[in-house]
Amino acid sequence: MEASEVVSVVAEVIGWIGLAGGLGCLLLALLIRLADGRWLPTEAVVIDQAHGSTIRWFAEGGFHQRRLSDDERAHVRHPDEELAYFKQREPDRLRLHDPPPGRRILRNVGIIMLLIAAIAGVVGLVLMFIE
Repeated sequence: MEASEVVSVVAEVIGWIGLAGGLGCLLLALLIRLADGRWLPTEAVVIDQAHGSTIRWFAEGGFHQRRLSDDERAHVRHPDEELAYFKQREPDRLRLHDPPPGRRILRNVGIIMLLIAAIAGVVGLVLMFIE
């Protein structure tokens, strides 16, 4: 078995593993996106009152507000302009923290694995035509 044949077989195995892993990661990222929805950034304002704190934000053409828990209020960095995230399908839902990075990590890993599979495929094709 020549070296080019060994490289061709290794490239094919890496290509299939990269293709399966990449598609699996992208499918899982899509399922998470469908379940959780899309969270968009917005500027929110915290208003402290005697009976608690309220947060207000503008989203999807209207103003929204809700009460803050004591734990949420303790994590507010800038009461005048706090970066928050609202759910696109339900603009009255708000998070004060970034959406979890799991979906983004899975998407990036999936894309990288697909790129590795594509490079392995190109290497396999080049070796096939060189022989």
